[in-house]
Amino acid sequence: MVLEKSGGNVKAFADLIRVPQQNLDRIFKIDRRNSKYPAISAEIKQALYAEFGYTEVWLFTEDTSKTTDDSEVTKSTEHTSGVPYYNVDFTLGFDILVNDQTTQPDYYVNFPPYNKCTCWINARGDSMTPTISAGDMVALQRIEDFRVLISGEVYAIVTRNGLRTIKRVNDLGDSLRLIPDNKDYEEQVISKSDILGVFYVKGNVKAF
Repeated sequence: MVLEKSGGNVKAFADLIRVPQQNLDRIFKIDRRNSKYPAISAEIKQALYAEFGYTEVWLFTEDTSKTTDDSEVTKSTEHTSGVPYYNVDFTLGFDILVNDQTTQPDYYVNFPPYNKCTCWINARGDSMTPTISAGDMVALQRIEDFRVLISGEVYAIVTRNGLRTIKRVNDLGDSLRLIPDNKDYEEQVISKSDILGVFYVKGNVKAF
């Protein structure tokens, strides 16, 4: 969200939602006492509600009661509006989406908050539950320059050695720490020089 609204500038985003920058900074830094990111404060949640509306808030909070379902999404096989949806999962379908320009989408998803995204695809696995579950539709926005990513945000990452994963990241400069929301999975550090492509995970629609 910070990337989209202020080009990754945390101070500008803090000014936009009218909260102190130091209050916003803390949610992007891992708490050394428990090795987790702090929960989003009520102050920041209220500011996000006021500035952007409901649908921008539930994406990566722990309040799963605010999850969007298919009833809020319009689907069409004709490209009159919306973003292409490919019925593949990210781990298996990346090469098709990026390298095969002749691939036709299954349909187009018209959901205004995400209509500037690159595509919708499916999530696979449970390493990011409860935020993203297997079978969820995920909206991806391709990042052309991934030299600096926003710590605490969720990205879909592809490496030269075949890794395709959706994880929360901590930008370490020359490398990235990949952090699953499901604590049954371990964190992983990868070098940025090994990265082939990065997509910002703008949102997801829960599968029921």
